[in-house]
Amino acid sequence: MRQALEEIGKVGKGNHEVMKALQEFLKKEKQMPLRILAAQTISKVKTITPRPTEEFKKPGILQCPGAERIKRVEIIDVLCPHCHTKVTASIAGFEYEIACENCGEMMQRDIPESCIEKCPVGSKCVGEERYQKYLKGRRKEK
Repeated sequence: MRQALEEIGKVGKGNHEVMKALQEFLKKEKQMPLRILAAQTISKVKTITPRPTEEFKKPGILQCPGAERIKRVEIIDVLCPHCHTKVTASIAGFEYEIACENCGEMMQRDIPESCIEKCPVGSKCVGEERYQKYLKGRRKEK
């Protein structure tokens, strides 16, 4: 799998179908080393085309820090309660489940409270899918 991802990174530059396939792989893959490699491959394949200046929007004076915390991907160290192995995970602020690289068991983490939980436009701020995953993770805590 690793070799296939590396080969895709070499030959797939600028190909939108390759990008879509890599993104689908990333959504389904649970093993962290392959997720990281797939994300690195996406950055190799991705071509950045500058947008016309009329498409740029002026950012708001105050941007919601709660929404940014939910969207941000963090790299955290977790101790697997099943096999007692230290696992390094790349996880978004709305994700609450982590697969152990060693034993494959799923672990859950606590998701801190965010303003999007109480905000009337919270789902629009972070996107409906992220919002629902965040709420599901928060309900698991209670």
